[in-house]
Amino acid sequence: MNDTNRALNRVFIFVVGLILLGVGAAVAALPFWDWWASRWQEFGGSANTVLTDAFAASTMPGTDFSWWLVAAVAVLLLVVIIMIMIIASVGGGGSREIYRRPISKQDGSSDNVLVDTSFATEALTHSLDKRPDLVGSTVGAFTVKRQPVLHLGVTPRQGASPRLIAEQAGILLDNLARVVGDAPATCLTIHSGLRAKLGHDQRVR
Repeated sequence: MNDTNRALNRVFIFVVGLILLGVGAAVAALPFWDWWASRWQEFGGSANTVLTDAFAASTMPGTDFSWWLVAAVAVLLLVVIIMIMIIASVGGGGSREIYRRPISKQDGSSDNVLVDTSFATEALTHSLDKRPDLVGSTVGAFTVKRQPVLHLGVTPRQGASPRLIAEQAGILLDNLARVVGDAPATCLTIHSGLRAKLGHDQRVR
């Protein structure tokens, strides 16, 4: 329920997972491969020597701190700031309202018309819970690009028609739009999986 790039997210997760898998495999091979263990010790010793010399050569005058330590803290702080900016830009947080529109009064002042998420939740679930072809439904709202978006999730029973369920859900959303005066931005999700397979009617033969 946000506008993040899914392909970029998956590529990032794949690359990070591949790196972690490589590091884990390298560490796991140490007890079983003597040549690799010796190379690892040589590399560790060389790396330790290089880092020690680098920190010693970059010590700040009058202190025991190295410029490298200050740079590392600055980089970490920059990464945290960038992550916070990304999260703030894509939104995705929960919203207590699904509809907000400004209106002008006769005296020239302005006000806002608000529709609470609980109103949509009660109206939609009351209608969806009566359907025998659904295992369950969920209604919520999220903020995407500073705009509230209504999310309707339904889980059909095994054998139910997703197309028919989507059409019926669309009718309910149209009815909701007539009640509130305008159609809020909406995302419909049709779930599947174990719950849908197990959610069948029990019959005694």
